[in-house]
Amino acid sequence: MRTAALSPLVLVLLTSACAGGEAATAPAPAGEVPQSPGARVEVAVVQASAAKLDIRLPGEVTGSRDALLAAPAGGFVERVVVEPGASVSQGQALAYVNSGIFAAQYEQAAAQATLARSELERVRAMGDLASKAQLQGAETQHAIAQANLKMAAIQASRAVIKAPFDGTVTQIDLEVGEVVNPGQPVARVVALDPIHVTVSVADRDVGLLKPGMPVMVSADAAAGSFQGVVHNVDLAADLESRSFLSKVQLPNPDRQLLPGMIATVAIAADLGGEAIVLPQDWLVTGTQGTGVFVDREGKAAWQPVRAGALVHDQVVVAEGVTAGDRVIYVGHRSLAEGDPLIVSREGVCCEAGRVIFNR
Repeated sequence: MRTAALSPLVLVLLTSACAGGEAATAPAPAGEVPQSPGARVEVAVVQASAAKLDIRLPGEVTGSRDALLAAPAGGFVERVVVEPGASVSQGQALAYVNSGIFAAQYEQAAAQATLARSELERVRAMGDLASKAQLQGAETQHAIAQANLKMAAIQASRAVIKAPFDGTVTQIDLEVGEVVNPGQPVARVVALDPIHVTVSVADRDVGLLKPGMPVMVSADAAAGSFQGVVHNVDLAADLESRSFLSKVQLPNPDRQLLPGMIATVAIAADLGGEAIVLPQDWLVTGTQGTGVFVDREGKAAWQPVRAGALVHDQVVVAEGVTAGDRVIYVGHRSLAEGDPLIVSREGVCCEAGRVIFNR
């Protein structure tokens, strides 16, 4: 009877204890670890876009033609007929070095050639009266005299330093009365219109450069931008830099661009039509090949791809990704097939290689 009779306070306490026990969460069985709700990733919805990739390369302005000139035989400087900055035409005389002596030697050789020709004509006129030896001797002397005359003419022409092409004299290190050494560079002629910009192109970009491709050139030392074209691309890399040299040609009538200036060349590589273009680091390469992870109903799904043209840090996807696919581009390297996903940010791919975020 004593145990059956409970006070109202005890009954309230027992009722509260029973209710709390039902609401409490049962502890996890020993040895089990609660599962993570998902991998945190960022996703971009892929859209087709014009397959045009921009490349910006630093370069150096150079003349389209550039020549260092010298007097091959050297000697006494007799006349200098141009000054630095002068515009010259192909074949125009710049200076005369020992031209008087070489002109005299030419006159001497011409006189000897005339004498030898006269002697040959005299022997031939003798007919049968001239021996075979006389005829051979006269012919040989005539041939030697003609060769000497030709050599004297070459030496006389080279005593005059001439412009090898239309251009501008940028350097003339000559004074009348000086004596210059044979082969010593004494003048420089540069063609400034058109002008060239030389750039070094990495092997991953060189395949897209073709002669005639339009480019835009800008320089800190010149206002505005200038339109030009790719003039040529080397077919072998420089052995030291492992890059390919390319020359861009553009008109320069006002001489705003001068040799030695630093310029930037912007090349828009048109890959033809619309295509899926992704940043290269979105692709994952593993034992199963190359591909991307996509968000498929909240889980990671592996999708193999076939890469096309590669330009700088972007790649054209030939197969495997289509417009509307939700490609995972952050957290994708630690995923496995079927992993649950938590999308922390979502955007649209791509503009200039960057994701455009819509939230």
